[in-house]
Amino acid sequence: MLFYQGKWSPGKGKVFKSFNPMNNEIIWEGNFSNIPQLKSAINSAASSHLEWSKQTPQSRIKVIKLFYALLEKNKLAMTRLIATETGKTDVDASSEVAATLAKLNNSILAYKKRTGSQLNSMGAMQTILKHESHGVLAVIGPFNLPLHLPNGHITPALIAGNTIVFKPSESTPMVAEYMMMLWAEAGLPKGVINMVHGGKDIVQALCKNPLSKGLLFTGSYKVGKQLSRIMAEYPEKILALELGGNNPLVVWSTRKINAAVDIIFESAFISSGQRCTCARRLILPDSKNGKMILTNLKKKVQSLSYANESDLYYGPLISPAATKGFLDYQAKLTQLGAKPILKARKVNNSFNLVTPSLMNITDMRKVYDEENFGPMLQVQFVDTFEEAIEAANNTKYGLAAGLISDNKNLFNEFVDRVNAGVINFNSTTTGASGAFPFGGIGRSGNLRPAGYYAADYCAWPKASIIKQL
Repeated sequence: MLFYQGKWSPGKGKVFKSFNPMNNEIIWEGNFSNIPQLKSAINSAASSHLEWSKQTPQSRIKVIKLFYALLEKNKLAMTRLIATETGKTDVDASSEVAATLAKLNNSILAYKKRTGSQLNSMGAMQTILKHESHGVLAVIGPFNLPLHLPNGHITPALIAGNTIVFKPSESTPMVAEYMMMLWAEAGLPKGVINMVHGGKDIVQALCKNPLSKGLLFTGSYKVGKQLSRIMAEYPEKILALELGGNNPLVVWSTRKINAAVDIIFESAFISSGQRCTCARRLILPDSKNGKMILTNLKKKVQSLSYANESDLYYGPLISPAATKGFLDYQAKLTQLGAKPILKARKVNNSFNLVTPSLMNITDMRKVYDEENFGPMLQVQFVDTFEEAIEAANNTKYGLAAGLISDNKNLFNEFVDRVNAGVINFNSTTTGASGAFPFGGIGRSGNLRPAGYYAADYCAWPKASIIKQL
């Protein structure tokens, strides 16, 4: 179902289906929007913008808080939907709901601190700074965090006074519909938030519609590049891209082998490796210590149980296409000279559940610098910390990085020299504070970080100087 003009409507485009990734059973069926329905959704958002934007921030925040109260009340139902439609474990799905709930206060604070109003006196002169909303913003959501990441755009955009047309991933329409139901129940005025389903044609039409003032996207570099080309025709529109990463995790000068292995394991394999901040490359010293870390990591990976769903550390990949792509990536690395330490395989007769892959890429002539979205860790041995930093930076991406060490001085050098937007020390690469900006450089985005800085792209500044005649 679609949601626009404050009402639910069936789509009139082609049929599409959502599948349980664990067993590939159909769990939802509906229709894409057609172009006239998309136009109606955009018109609905545009017609409600003036009324919504003229409300005080406090009034808008009051309604938005009701959504989060409803999400808190219904968090178990939302957890089950996320787990069913994405294949995540209940623990993983529950953590996504908790992370979403934690975003509200940071979004409110960011709006006030970064895009609120300022009045200053300078002798006989006054300066005023205020911020205005853009209008209709399109939000394109991913499958891997179908609640958390869309609301990372939607919440700050609504606080700033924008109205929304949301297009979720084709893989997670059930989660999107339940989320939209909660937003509607919270009492947003008709047209303030709208939802459409669709593929490339719908996204392109969203970009090109003159009433759409911007696009907020989370997804792959490949799709982000395509959107950049479309939006290049409209430099007056805002474009915020939150893309992927080929994230390095360096372990150096530590005697805490088991603690290091635990951090590596979670960084690489949480959510089946289907997070943009997951560690993709493990850089170790070519020494007895480095070899021991890899040996212990291998044992931990081999200890995983797949006997029952309740035993799983992570769930399946999102689809058969994703599973094929993951296994093809492993084959490509082998072809290029990587040596399998542990080779990923499908678990029994499952559709999309795969075992982790550990690949030694030390002797590869050239790094295969493409984002892998699955439970794979590429291991590289180097001789010096200088070489470790060079290896960490040997990528066109720049989202996340991490260092595990007993030596804090090494981190001071690491954080200064490594090119990534999120750099952690003795912590997983997937950990990011909502009180900080979230984003990267290079192929990881277009320098419009989300998180605490999402407020920046959700409003534009208006500065005034006031003097007496």
